[in-house]
Amino acid sequence: MKDLKKLIAAGDQILGGVVMHGAEKKDLEELLDYYDYDFISIDAQHSPTNEEYLLKVCEAAYELDKPIHYRIDHRRHSYLIGNYLDHGPTIIEVPQTEEVDIVKEARDYFYYRPQGVRSWGGPGRPASGLKEVNQYTYPPWWNKTGVLMIQIESLNAINNIPNFSIEGVDCFSWGPTDLSIDRAAHPEHPFAKTDDTAIGHASSLCKANGKKLCIRSSDKTLRNRYFDLGADILIEVPWLEGKLDPNLPYG
Repeated sequence: MKDLKKLIAAGDQILGGVVMHGAEKKDLEELLDYYDYDFISIDAQHSPTNEEYLLKVCEAAYELDKPIHYRIDHRRHSYLIGNYLDHGPTIIEVPQTEEVDIVKEARDYFYYRPQGVRSWGGPGRPASGLKEVNQYTYPPWWNKTGVLMIQIESLNAINNIPNFSIEGVDCFSWGPTDLSIDRAAHPEHPFAKTDDTAIGHASSLCKANGKKLCIRSSDKTLRNRYFDLGADILIEVPWLEGKLDPNLPYG
């Protein structure tokens, strides 16, 4: 399995693909037949997922040698990140982040000591390449492996990227729909004129603070465009292109 944390830090172009609640191993295989994504993304913010399913889909993904990206249901549930991680995700995304305290809480429960306060335990943890998994070997391995992503979905959040760029945050993700609503509500904002101007501003702040930018997209023909705008990571929703069987549980 690829070391995504290292690749992201190095500025490599990373691609993830989305599946929805209910996707099974055969559906993950269908997704990967469409494109060999670096990771598979599932969402709890806008989908009816649960911990039992999170464990099952992580197990299926690891059989295919792919890590799971998991967007939690609400930023104020950041204190539960350690619990979610025990079911197997490699990447955690915290949505609609507006407060520095939430970023710090997410960081604390994402990492084991001394970087954080995550508790040891759980049956579904990823451990690619780790010969022995115990409370002594796993925490330092995880602290060098897990990817923490903070979603910025307002103009205020974009401006707070310097404050959110604390040690342990690997990247920021772009929330295009909520940001479009906020941009429309603040037409006088200097970076609200177009999506591109807002992305450019976010990208420049990420680079200035040593962080990477992730953008969601539903059109793989736009990959180079977003990379040129400063994205390092893309999360694609292939079913919106009509490329996959609509009866399969993608979303």
